[in-house]
Amino acid sequence: MTLQIVAVRKDHDGNITHVRGTGWEATIERVIGDIEAGRYRYIVRVGGQTADVFVAPATRYWKQHLRTTADTTTRNTLDVLPQFSARGSAV
Repeated sequence: MTLQIVAVRKDHDGNITHVRGTGWEATIERVIGDIEAGRYRYIVRVGGQTADVFVAPATRYWKQHLRTTADTTTRNTLDVLPQFSARGSAV
């Protein structure tokens, strides 16, 4: 099953902590687990382009996190999605 991410929640450092789709919300840890287990495929659609979401491995400087496949930009498409607050309203 494919789920589309339409918004993100970030912490005070600008790191994405949660994602949201139509009728659902999940932590980054949950999405990472879903992708690694093959339970769901996550996508992002921005500007008419679709990008797959994948798990970027942990490095010396970064913990495991979500990235998008290359589309028409080198930026992580997740970073340009609208943000939502902890109460679920857009910020």
